[in-house]
Amino acid sequence: MTGNSNILDAAMRVFSKKGFRGSSIADITKEAGVSKALFYHYFKSKEDLLVIFAKKRLEDFSPLIRGLQADRPPEERVRFLIDFVLNELENESAKLRFYNMLYLSEDGVTAIEIAMNNYQEQFEQLFSVEKKLFSDLGFSDPAMEATFMRSTLQGISLEYLLGPADYPLEIMKKKLLTRYISNGDSK
Repeated sequence: MTGNSNILDAAMRVFSKKGFRGSSIADITKEAGVSKALFYHYFKSKEDLLVIFAKKRLEDFSPLIRGLQADRPPEERVRFLIDFVLNELENESAKLRFYNMLYLSEDGVTAIEIAMNNYQEQFEQLFSVEKKLFSDLGFSDPAMEATFMRSTLQGISLEYLLGPADYPLEIMKKKLLTRYISNGDSK
């Protein structure tokens, strides 16, 4: 494992335990088993880690972007989108709790803004494929529908991560599929 990824993994563990503000570089280097000098070789500050985590989160969406760009009917692509997000939710809950905890803080919001500026092209690519999907599905305002879908999926994610163990994830999935594939609502 490289020093860079070792430090990032350690930072994730430390931030998960102590929160961003409650953590120090000394905590991170101790957890990683490295010197502060090595930390500063890779990173300028603790805040830089937040931007790097935002970039890593964006990279997690690369398979989603490719799947939404595939030459398939829009109904298959919307199913892929819903499956991608909800399967990740089921299979990577700990990581998603970490990201939600981190990015709902004031420091995290700032890091997201920096990441969106630094990686604007990647964010725009994601938003573009989402808008195209909803255009292909026949929605009159595809940008708004993409925002609605993103907001709905984020709400489901928060409910699942923070709610009871018996959260009705499969029912939510069926409701989304009905809306977008079975044309349950008017466009």
